Amino acid sequence: MNEKDVAARAAGDPLRFPSTEELRMVRAIALLALLEAARHGEYRATFHGFRVQALRQCSAPGADAFVEVNLCVSLGKTIVERGLVATTDAGAVEPKP
Repeated sequence: MNEKDVAARAAGDPLRFPSTEELRMVRAIALLALLEAARHGEYRATFHGFRVQALRQCSAPGADAFVEVNLCVSLGKTIVERGLVATTDAGAVEPKP
C-alpha cells in the first residue's frame, strides 16, 4: 500500500479493491484467528485496513472436541465476512505430554 492509499483511507475517500496478496494474507489471518480463538478464547488482528476478530462462543452441541467461534472480518466500516464457525478445539484433540 502506498502513501496515496493511506491518505485516501484516512480522508474517507472510497477504498480501492484489495490486491490478491492482501486477500490471501487476510485469509491466513482469519484462519489463525479461528485457531487461536478456539484455543484461548479470542483473537484480534489488523492488516492494511482489515480488522479480524474471533471469539469462542461455546462447545458445539453434542461434540466435546468442537467449539463454535464467532468470526468477523471488516474493511473500514464495511463487514466483509461474518459467521459462526464450528471448529476443532485444538486443546481437546492434541496429545497430552
